[in-house]
Amino acid sequence: MFNTQNIKSLTDLRLDPAKVTKLAEQSNNPVYIFNRGKPISVLLNVKVYEELIEKLEDALDAAEMKEFEKNPKNKKGWISQERLVKKLNLR
Repeated sequence: MFNTQNIKSLTDLRLDPAKVTKLAEQSNNPVYIFNRGKPISVLLNVKVYEELIEKLEDALDAAEMKEFEKNPKNKKGWISQERLVKKLNLR
């Protein structure tokens, strides 16, 4: 679960925040911040964080669409992609 190289204490963060944030910036793995032997925070590379958020949003959209499609009245008036392409003369 935890990569020991990416575990830092709250004291490490307090004493040398640049070093700890640089570790997070250069790594594709989270840096776990521990206080008294318990994890309290996670630092992530911004790119990794943004990718995670995008994946989460995609998953939430898919789940919402699946729920929407369960109700038959929501499908009323839908047309297939093929019909839409033909209707719009895209091919």
